[in-house]
Amino acid sequence: MSAAVVRYPHLASGLSRGRLRLKNRVVFPGHQTLMSSEGVVGDQMYRYYLERAKGGTGAIVVEGAAIHPTAPKFPEYLLAYDEKIIPSLDRLADGLHEHDCAVWVQLAHSGSRMPSLDSFHALWAPSDVRSAISPEIPHSMTEAQIQELLDGYEQAARVVGRSRVDGAEFHSAHEYLPVQFLSPVNNRRTDRWGGSLENRMRFLLEGLRRTRAGLGDEKVLGLRLNGDDLRADGLHSDDYVEIARRVAETGLIDYLSVSAGTSADNHLIVPPMDVEHGVFVPFAAAIRTVVDVPVIAVGRIKDPDHAERILESGEADVVAVTRSQIADPEWVNKVQHAPETARPCIGCNQGCFGNLYLTRHLTCSVNPAVGREADLGLGTAAPAAERLRVAVVGGGPAGMETAVVAAGRGHDVVLFEARDALGGQVPVASSTAARAELAEIVEYQAAELKRLGVDIRLGVRAAAGSFAGFDAVVVATGSAPRDTALEVDGGRVLDPVAALAARDEDWAGRRVVVVDEVGHFPAYLPAEVLADAGAEVVVSTPKLSAGSGLDSATMMTMHRRLARKGVEFLVHAAATRVVPGAVHFTDTLSGIGFDRPADVVVVAGGNRARDELATELDHPRVLLVGDANAPRTITEAVREGRLAGRSL
Repeated sequence: MSAAVVRYPHLASGLSRGRLRLKNRVVFPGHQTLMSSEGVVGDQMYRYYLERAKGGTGAIVVEGAAIHPTAPKFPEYLLAYDEKIIPSLDRLADGLHEHDCAVWVQLAHSGSRMPSLDSFHALWAPSDVRSAISPEIPHSMTEAQIQELLDGYEQAARVVGRSRVDGAEFHSAHEYLPVQFLSPVNNRRTDRWGGSLENRMRFLLEGLRRTRAGLGDEKVLGLRLNGDDLRADGLHSDDYVEIARRVAETGLIDYLSVSAGTSADNHLIVPPMDVEHGVFVPFAAAIRTVVDVPVIAVGRIKDPDHAERILESGEADVVAVTRSQIADPEWVNKVQHAPETARPCIGCNQGCFGNLYLTRHLTCSVNPAVGREADLGLGTAAPAAERLRVAVVGGGPAGMETAVVAAGRGHDVVLFEARDALGGQVPVASSTAARAELAEIVEYQAAELKRLGVDIRLGVRAAAGSFAGFDAVVVATGSAPRDTALEVDGGRVLDPVAALAARDEDWAGRRVVVVDEVGHFPAYLPAEVLADAGAEVVVSTPKLSAGSGLDSATMMTMHRRLARKGVEFLVHAAATRVVPGAVHFTDTLSGIGFDRPADVVVVAGGNRARDELATELDHPRVLLVGDANAPRTITEAVREGRLAGRSL
């Protein structure tokens, strides 16, 4: 029997350099999951990481672990300084090592880049400079407190070193404490810890020395470092090239993982879908030219062809792939042998990065198993005990997910879709360049339906009497814009779907008011499309800010993108009445009424479930999923489709 074809030889090749040993060139880098339990790696976190090790990744960097009691930044945070973490690290290391996956623990202190709600300590920082995402002014550390934190790094490293993990990663990126010492923006000190680059590097170098002392000589020590602060008054690529060169010369570290960004542009640290792929790779490439340790590149690396080119060209030695391995824990194995079967990350940030700022554990819009690996993870969907004939009505994300899972378990599935194409609302929602990657999930689902032999019947509107001979009927008929509650006394009023359908009209110079009652893309997509078509667009919301339903990264990029296109945001303004040529508003704070001119009004007022078929059906087994159950987002649609397919 011939060996399986390896499509990406550079990704598949091992790496052996000093203490560093990797079976391939893909790592799963550090990122917060909020899955820890009382400061240790609990069962949920263990299974999350184990799933990615099973899927083939070469190394896993366990998320930021506190080096001192002043460090926790979330309610669930690993405590690296506490010896009680050791048994859980041993269990994790043993599980990952069974799959030849290295494991390194990221040692972290985020300084002023957090609130003090979870540490119950005043924030400690080099100077009393407030971070852009923190409401608090930090305490400027004394010499004794600096030494206390350096001791904390050594203590945490000693704890990690006593476990069976392979090493540690020192976090000095993203405006965490060590890089706050590096940056003149955060560090205003005039003593030996501030001023010149040599002084500003002192904390980083001493922290690495203490960490190496605690960790011992046998284990890997890596450094996560910015390649650029992405702010005009911060440090830039040339600065970090010099910093990296000086660090590498010490011989203390075994690799450099190069990222970018600070809290001033926090949304770019985990770049959303409207940011180009490989956005931070040039920073890694610049650093690689001056250091003799392996360099790991990160930043929207999701396409295996792109990842292979990064390695082949010498821009980096290893690629860090985060969200693609969240979306599909088997990404590393699949891209080598069957890349078309890898479930794609769509860069939406909704369930991963977005959940962190809701203090919810990480999940994924396209992979409902994230955080639920024990119940929904690899190997938990048993083949069906009895082959059923299943009808799925509706070819959007919920219906397709149901059909994929049910067929994968061995059921005979027929999918009915009234339109001539699959995808539900996603083809429209992905119809701008900035949101195009949304389409990748339904393209993947459609390909899986074909691979699994699902009988797809397009252009067929199934009626209540169409299901004789089916053992189960899954209703995934989606939703439709609800009628507006606004008083309309004339003028042209459109729902979001109708507005997008009218995009080819002549919109030049026309005044459009978008009434946003949802805080999500049903308002902002038509606003962008019509602005691109030449309209003068105002988005109004009764809330204090627009985009409240989006994750913080997507919200910021949406605001900036639309602002560059001339879209105006009108906040705390409740639309009350539409008349020819104008919209009447009431200021929700002052109660004062006012008007804004409008040739066309687009009302994003939410949707209503299209559940009529479910109420009409006389069938013993009917399941409602997705928007047909209740209008929400793609996250809930895919999750309910997955659960429905597994329940049959």
